[in-house]
Amino acid sequence: RRKGKEKMIEFETPKKKKIQEQMDIQMVRQLEEEMEREAQRMNEQIAIDTEIARIHAEEDLQIMNDGLDRSNETVAKYLQEYHQFAIELPIERRIELISDLVRYQDNYAKVHKYQSQQRKPLTKKQHREFYTSVLRNQARWKANDFKGMTLKEIKEKFDPVWKQIHDFIPIGSKEEA
Repeated sequence: RRKGKEKMIEFETPKKKKIQEQMDIQMVRQLEEEMEREAQRMNEQIAIDTEIARIHAEEDLQIMNDGLDRSNETVAKYLQEYHQFAIELPIERRIELISDLVRYQDNYAKVHKYQSQQRKPLTKKQHREFYTSVLRNQARWKANDFKGMTLKEIKEKFDPVWKQIHDFIPIGSKEEA
C-alpha cells in the first residue's frame, strides 16, 4: 500500500443529519440574536431608569436649594435688622442684651439637656432611688427602713406620699377658701 496515493472517498452524511445540523446552527443564531436584542433592551431600560433617577435627584436638589435660598434671605434680613438695631443702641444697652443672650443660651442648654434626659425611661435602680429619696425627705424614713424591701413594696409605700404631695393646697390659695 502506498500512503496518500489512493482516491479519496467522501462519505455523504445522511440528509437528516445535515438538515438537523443546519437547523441547530440556525437556532443558535436565532437565540444569539434574541439574547442580543434582550440585552440591548435591558441596556436601554437601564439608561432610561438612570435618566429618571438623575432628573428626580436634580429636582430634589433644586427644592433643597430653593429652601436654603429662602433661609439665607431670611437670615440676611435678620442680620441686617440686627446690625441696624445694634448701631442705634448705646453701648450699655448692648452689653446688657449680650449678657441676657448668654444667660438665655445657658438656660436653653440646661433645659434641652433636662428634656433629653426626661425622654429616657428611668431604670429600676433610678426608680428605687427616686422613691426612697421622696420617702426619706417627705415621710422621714431612714435608710434602714428600706432594707429587705422590693421595688414593688417601696412603690406601694411611695404612692400615698406622692398623692399627698400632689394634692397639697397652699395656705391662702383660692382652692383653700
